[in-house]
Amino acid sequence: MKRRFENLTKKAARAVQHWWLMLIAGVLCIAAGIAVFAFPLESYVAISILAGVVMLVVGTAKLIAASASGNYLMMRGYVIVGGVLDLLLGLFLCIYPGVTLALLPLMLGFWLLYNSFVLLGFSGDFDTFGVPGGGILTGGGILLLILSIIVLVNPFGAGIATVIVMAGVGLILFGILLCSLSTRIKDIHLNFDREDTR
Repeated sequence: MKRRFENLTKKAARAVQHWWLMLIAGVLCIAAGIAVFAFPLESYVAISILAGVVMLVVGTAKLIAASASGNYLMMRGYVIVGGVLDLLLGLFLCIYPGVTLALLPLMLGFWLLYNSFVLLGFSGDFDTFGVPGGGILTGGGILLLILSIIVLVNPFGAGIATVIVMAGVGLILFGILLCSLSTRIKDIHLNFDREDTR
């Protein structure tokens, strides 16, 4: 049984590819969050399309990473579901920006909420495989969860300024966590190599 688990972890290390797509998506999220703060007056009108583009890129990165991992990534099913949701929400936000302005806080809140659970799941996978850095994803996932709850508690009465601040902070935090996740995935084989030398 132990040998089988060791083989599975080695295959998982080789199967995770395209880590750099998560890095690009993370950098894009950070840039979008900074843009929201840099242009606050234009942000609420532009944030719908901006969030749509970010969701499309993040969703594409998730689907490519999940499909390249085969059946060896424990969070693969959640990543695929999340990628499809990202693509659908992204398309909806880009095609109907006027309609979604009223629903934008709610959509962003649920998007951040789902991704917080995905990040928490990844931190659990890292603990299972003995990969360092799971604590960063746990802490960040909890912060993202709290942020999403704040947005969802009063999505329509929070006001434009609050929505802009929450969107900017959420995008930057999620971007940082995606960058951290991508580097952990990139170096995951090093952890298994260290285990083999013991």
